[in-house]
Amino acid sequence: MLDLLEPVRSRCGRARARSGARVAGARLRRCWLCERSTGCSTNSRSTGFLGRPVSLRALKGHAIKPRVHLGGNVPTKPTKRDRREAAKAARLEAERKSKKQRRVRFLYVGIGAAAIIGLIVALILASGSSTKLNLTALNKDASAAGCSALIPVADQGRQHIQPPQTFTYNSNPPTSGSHYNIAGTAPTPTGVHLQPIRDEIQVHNLEHGHIGIQYNNLPQSVVSALEGFTRAHDIYTFMAPRPQLAQVSAELAFTRWDSKITCASPTDANAVVKLAQTFYDDFHGLGPEGALPGTPLSTG
Repeated sequence: MLDLLEPVRSRCGRARARSGARVAGARLRRCWLCERSTGCSTNSRSTGFLGRPVSLRALKGHAIKPRVHLGGNVPTKPTKRDRREAAKAARLEAERKSKKQRRVRFLYVGIGAAAIIGLIVALILASGSSTKLNLTALNKDASAAGCSALIPVADQGRQHIQPPQTFTYNSNPPTSGSHYNIAGTAPTPTGVHLQPIRDEIQVHNLEHGHIGIQYNNLPQSVVSALEGFTRAHDIYTFMAPRPQLAQVSAELAFTRWDSKITCASPTDANAVVKLAQTFYDDFHGLGPEGALPGTPLSTG
């Protein structure tokens, strides 16, 4: 049988040589006649398997045409395992990207928080430095006017009480503590008062960021100069006589929330007014309830 097929094989080879066509990556089936992977065709007659005569004309083009895959490797259908591994890889990649995005967000949040904290600290430090400079100037002006340096006083809170209740204050004049809260009365109207102001009333003014100027047996020239200053700054300033200053050997006192300056016997009106201006510039509007402008007296 092999001898009978030899002519067919020869013709297959010649046909292949004539075609000269080679397809890269072709996937071919083996010809059962010539036992070669080729797209052979012939019109000769020969004997088929088991000695049966075969019409080669009927077999013309019997070889399967090549299926071309341009990628070079034969594509195969993915298995379940391949699909599971691909899904797992995709899930891991998504988790990796999600973690990376979270890290980036945390980084931005951390940088933003650090910047805000740094800004707050810088503002506090700047404020502290400014306060020290102002206090230096304030104490210098106080010394020139014959007064004490700024005296810090312990905070006694700011609870509201009702008349006729009283409160024992830790300084004279008071600088903090329980006080009245009566519309039109406590806080008292700002400006120049001719009568003493009750402690439980004036403390409410200090809570609103007002400053107090109180005197006893002070030279009239100094009193007049301070009255002019108070009227020019009457939104946040109240002025009144205070006989109780004799108990602390003082003729003049400046008060704000939690601190005060006392003057034993000031005589230089200009120096006292300069001190009043510095005290006002440093502290007006700095009460625990913020800057709440007062209602000035219409006369005084």
